[in-house]
Order: sequence, then C-alpha cells, then structure tokens
Amino acid sequence: MRSFAASASLFLLFIATGNAIECEVCSNRAGMDCSGELVTCDQSVESCETAIAEYSFEGLDPIYNVFKNCSGVSSKNTFYRSAEKHGAYDLRVEVCKTNGCNNGPLQFPPKNTTLNGVRCPTCAVDGELSCDATEMFDCVGEMTSCIYVAANFRVSAAPPVPGAFRGCSSAGSREEHPVAPADTIEDVVTMIISKGV
Repeated sequence: MRSFAASASLFLLFIATGNAIECEVCSNRAGMDCSGELVTCDQSVESCETAIAEYSFEGLDPIYNVFKNCSGVSSKNTFYRSAEKHGAYDLRVEVCKTNGCNNGPLQFPPKNTTLNGVRCPTCAVDGELSCDATEMFDCVGEMTSCIYVAANFRVSAAPPVPGAFRGCSSAGSREEHPVAPADTIEDVVTMIISKGV
C-alpha cells in the first residue's frame, strides 16, 4: 500500500510539474519591448505579465522600460498615470494565463489631455527626498487625485537617484497605487495620495 501511495504521489507531482505555466522573461531599460527565453514558472504561478513604464520629462524624449516575467500572486491588469509640472509617469501592466502569452509588445492608450477640474500642488527635485510646492498644477484625464512621493528612482541602467515630486495621480489611495516594475522605485520614504483642490 505504501508503494502505491508513493507511486501515486510521484505521478501527481509529475502531472503538476507538467502543468506549470511558461512565461517569457526579459527586461529592457531603453525601449518598448524585449525578448527572452521561455521560463517554467513556480507551481504557485498561474499567469505571465508584461509591464511597460514611460517617463516623460519636459524637453527630452520619453524613456521607456519594459519587464516581462512570471507574475506575482497579486499582479493584475493595471493602467496608471501621474504627472507634475515638468514630467509624467505612465505604467501599464498586462497579465495573461497561457504559455508564452507575454511575448508581444504593449502599447499605451492615447493620452487624455482634457482638464478635469482637479488642481494639485506641484514640485520635483533630484538628489533630495523632499520638495515644497510653490505652484499648483491642473490635472487631466483620469488623474483626479494628488500625490507626493519621495523615494529612490531608477529610470535607466544607472544607479537609483533620490528624488521627490508632487503632482496629479490616477490612484485614489495608496492602496490603489500600483507596484512599480522591478527596481524602478526603491526605498519609498513618503507616499501620500490625497484629494485635489
């Protein structure tokens, strides 16, 4: 009987291992897509994900980061935007549930630039973990809350840089703020999301 139980356990383990999802794994800190190997995810993983981030700074070309991997348990489809007077951050995450389903590129939906009546204090600094707003910023589209973030930001392959900004956000609370792609925002010191003026 023990040998039957052991054989059954091995058979079930074999079947379970055979059902693990395979996801493309790669990253690119200088473009909108990447390609990599298909990796067999852990048994607890049921989906793959692609995350793309866009950083826009006044007077500069946008900077894109893309990450593809086995998805975390809490991963879900997400579209997030934030903006301050001189820049903006967009994040899109797509989760899918079949082998290799995250192998294509993601695009951002068109930007909604319609004023929504919300105004937020705005400021942005590099090299420091706080900034004091002296101006107000008019929010657009789905950005109907105000955000204040101070953390270490990593936009490129260079080491992370301390920074802080205040502006508009599409997240209505800290709980709604999406988890950023791997190591793009580290060591968050302050994150406050509030109603606009």
